[in-house]
Amino acid sequence: MVPKATHTESDDVEARIAFAKAALALAGHQVTDPGLNDLIARQARGELSGDQARELGRKRIFDRWNHAPDAYA
Repeated sequence: MVPKATHTESDDVEARIAFAKAALALAGHQVTDPGLNDLIARQARGELSGDQARELGRKRIFDRWNHAPDAYA
């Protein structure tokens, strides 16, 4: 008897990341910043909520460009 392939949590995480990247690509975007890609992966693993990931991502972007996040809220 051939062992049945099992679905793992890592499969779910990879599927979530692939979905997010595909959605961004369809909107004409590509995330190349390693820190932002890490936030995507952390959210996909359930380590961050969507709100937390967005807040940290905005902070990373605004800090990089020396802009206050309040100016864009």
